[in-house]
Amino acid sequence: MTYYRLFIVVAALIGSLSATGTQAANSGFISDTLQPEADTTFLSQDELALMVEYIPNEPNEVIQDRLSCIASDIPLEFNKYVRAHIDYFTIRNRKYTRTMLSRENVYFPLFEKYLEKHNMPQDLKYLAIVESGLNPKAASWAKAVGLWQFIPVTGKEYGLEQNQYIDERMDPEKSTDAAMRFLKRLYRTYGDWELALAAYNCGPGNVNKAIRKAGGGKRTFWEIYPYLPRETRNYIPSMTAVIYAMNYAPEHNIFSDSILYTPDVAYLELNKVVDLEKLAEELHLAPEELMALNPEIKKTKIPEHLLNYRIRIPAQTAKLVASINDKECILIAAAPVKQPESEASPEPAKATVLLASTKAEAAEEGAQSTAKTTYTVRNGDNLSVIAQNYNISVAELKEWNSIKGSSIMPGQKLSIHKPADEVAATPLLASSEKTGSSAKEKPTKITTERVKKDKLIYHVQPGDTLWTISQRHNGLTVEQIKKLNKLKTNAIQPGQKLILG
Repeated sequence: MTYYRLFIVVAALIGSLSATGTQAANSGFISDTLQPEADTTFLSQDELALMVEYIPNEPNEVIQDRLSCIASDIPLEFNKYVRAHIDYFTIRNRKYTRTMLSRENVYFPLFEKYLEKHNMPQDLKYLAIVESGLNPKAASWAKAVGLWQFIPVTGKEYGLEQNQYIDERMDPEKSTDAAMRFLKRLYRTYGDWELALAAYNCGPGNVNKAIRKAGGGKRTFWEIYPYLPRETRNYIPSMTAVIYAMNYAPEHNIFSDSILYTPDVAYLELNKVVDLEKLAEELHLAPEELMALNPEIKKTKIPEHLLNYRIRIPAQTAKLVASINDKECILIAAAPVKQPESEASPEPAKATVLLASTKAEAAEEGAQSTAKTTYTVRNGDNLSVIAQNYNISVAELKEWNSIKGSSIMPGQKLSIHKPADEVAATPLLASSEKTGSSAKEKPTKITTERVKKDKLIYHVQPGDTLWTISQRHNGLTVEQIKKLNKLKTNAIQPGQKLILG
């Protein structure tokens, strides 16, 4: 592997700035000019080189080979235009890619849910990076807004309400569903994902015009490339480059400083005029925190004509809703809730607040019999993985075990409450003790399992990379995972089994 080394003069300038800053500080003021006479000769060349970041600069054949290893229904063609965009995300604007790595776990699970619902390629989730940088409040000069950058007319066409109080183009869930429906329609029109994406950017009219100008039955993106608007000519190369950069960031020495995750939320249905600042106070939240969970809300008051509007609150504050005496809202569901689309939302009760009872609460009320499982935390576990294996929510797991944050320790014992007729076998990774009804079947989803006594097998999930997997398993390195599984590249696919120990 070769490395892109910044010119040594950059390090010299850094040394100059440092020397200048010290000299200015001793003089009692800060100078904003460089001192040409600042001496950096006391630093060796190796010491200067260590002051700058090493940036891998891979040859074309390596980039092309890596792209070919990414399993995608979207064509990932390699050429000089794609290479230029890859260099942008891996060399010139590495900070942007680090930011995307930090945010992906906030939004990708939501995108993946709707892509699966509409039976569409999972790699379309990367389009939101190209469109908005995973910022739900992003706005463009063309008045496009939100994660998927809907312009007003298209947003209204797909049912996204826009008025002085709310703009549902900034609602992550509603806008994602709308974007999937729009992209699906475009794909039915062109039968090609690159052309569908191009039409998403510049409109079907411009794509159709480019097809006509190209003539001769040319109907692929690269065949009509010269006739497309300039922005759209960069759009598909940028999409390909983002997919590459997000899959091969570790190979380019790009790592996130902090990983963000989707917060656990509950939904409130507002049944009268509500001041969200007062509601935040009742829930012991900062108003900014409540508004951040509801980026589509433009003002802090919900007017009468928006009655029955749903907002999100942190799941851990759901019980506080019961203490609100002015009948402002009804807690209708704790997320994540998985129910058929045809199933209607529960009808609000006549009481002030209708709490969505968890299975544990129902058991306490004697509504149904339950079985209790004790799970012993292992190295590499986290609450999300454990909850998924038992088909429960993280909020339930925290509530049953009085966990306030997200930290758990190896050896810690967690209580799992399940209805007696739904108790599943303990996941194979668990060293657990059971009470109550005996197990009937394996859980529907198993992320990690123990095979024999000396192998830890991980089932690759959508959105996983070798880097994220390594970080969840006691700092296991990417190279160790590749060696254990005899992998030549970093490409992995959902459902693939990896040996982790």
